[in-house]
Amino acid sequence: MNILALNTAFTNSDVAVLYNDKKDYISLDSSAKHSENILVCVDDLLKKNNAKIQDIDVMSCVVGPGSFTGVRIGVGLIKGMYVVKPELKLISICSLDLMAYVNKDAKGEFWCVLDALSGNIFVCKYDKNGNRLTEPTMLTGENIDTINGEIIGLNQENLGFCNKFVEFSSQLLLDYTIQKVNQNAFVEENNFLPIYLRKSQAEVSLENGNKKN
Repeated sequence: MNILALNTAFTNSDVAVLYNDKKDYISLDSSAKHSENILVCVDDLLKKNNAKIQDIDVMSCVVGPGSFTGVRIGVGLIKGMYVVKPELKLISICSLDLMAYVNKDAKGEFWCVLDALSGNIFVCKYDKNGNRLTEPTMLTGENIDTINGEIIGLNQENLGFCNKFVEFSSQLLLDYTIQKVNQNAFVEENNFLPIYLRKSQAEVSLENGNKKN
């Protein structure tokens, strides 16, 4: 089974492919613009492996929570490819679940957290095996103190209240996708949706403007 995996939910993005049992990866650093470069990276990686989109059987994407724009780019790209090849199987990846997967050496329950900006965080609780104990949610600043125990953050965000930090990589993204494929965890295209958990900055600004008026 040939797989293409994407993560555009953060400043650093990842593209990974499994083609004819060979794994290959590309990462974009924080200076790259997802909207301008991610499709080029996908094309380059496929060409490098003598593959075409039509050869891919499964596509996965980190659907959030994360950057509002980045999540939208990744989901939109996958949906566009699905139009070209509607027999594609789709894997929807929650960024907090991916963090839990990266935190493989857990000795007990733990929380995964991501910066939601403006003093807020995205959060979800997991057991030692990385299974969800709560649903992903957003906590406002005054409620952050309600979580305790082991708190896992993203290395590039360096949130001060975390006990441990993990880092995403293209390889881990592909490994997690393969695990989800083996679990037959496919979603229908109409359920392949972004996980935002908060309003975009444009929506917040519009609401604030309306309140002033």
